[in-house]
Amino acid sequence: MAHSPRQHARAAGILYLVTHVTSVTAVAAYGAGMIAGGVALEFALAVGCLGTGVLLWVLLQGAGPARAATFALMRTLEAAVIIAGTLPMLGVLWLDGAGRQWSDAATSMHAASFLLGQGLVISVNTIVLGWLLWDSRSVPRALAALGVVGGLVVLASNLAQLGGLIPLNGAVAAACAVPVFAFEIWFAITLIAVGLRPAGNVAAR
Repeated sequence: MAHSPRQHARAAGILYLVTHVTSVTAVAAYGAGMIAGGVALEFALAVGCLGTGVLLWVLLQGAGPARAATFALMRTLEAAVIIAGTLPMLGVLWLDGAGRQWSDAATSMHAASFLLGQGLVISVNTIVLGWLLWDSRSVPRALAALGVVGGLVVLASNLAQLGGLIPLNGAVAAACAVPVFAFEIWFAITLIAVGLRPAGNVAAR
């Protein structure tokens, strides 16, 4: 049974919200020492990333095939990096008592995967998506512009963290992530509540 674009949009919006809930609660779980819970939540986060990539590719390929495919592939890469980042945490869980040095190394590897997957990759994802939404006019222009600007800010922030110019996961990095967070929440609500306008419909909204 084929699903309608409206159903696809609603599912994509729900999955976007799932990615936010699981990413935040995974950090909380790791901070509380619940490693197994953190890994499970990050697995759900990766599945959510894949789902949004596929669904938005289906919805937006007519407006920009290359960019829609790029977004889907980058979203897949993001999910793969997230899963890879859980592996050292599983090592800590299974080799508990092996020593503080191993635990510190695993935590550093996990932080590196976060910087790459939920930092650098997601910034490129968001720029591509915002650009596609802007050209297709399938959402309000302000929302599309927020995606492009937010992606650029996060990209600059993560490059600065990578180069040691600002603290890793510090207050500056958190502030720079706010525009993308706002974009994704607004976009998720839009997908759930009204869906996407057909490409080429330029009526103001």
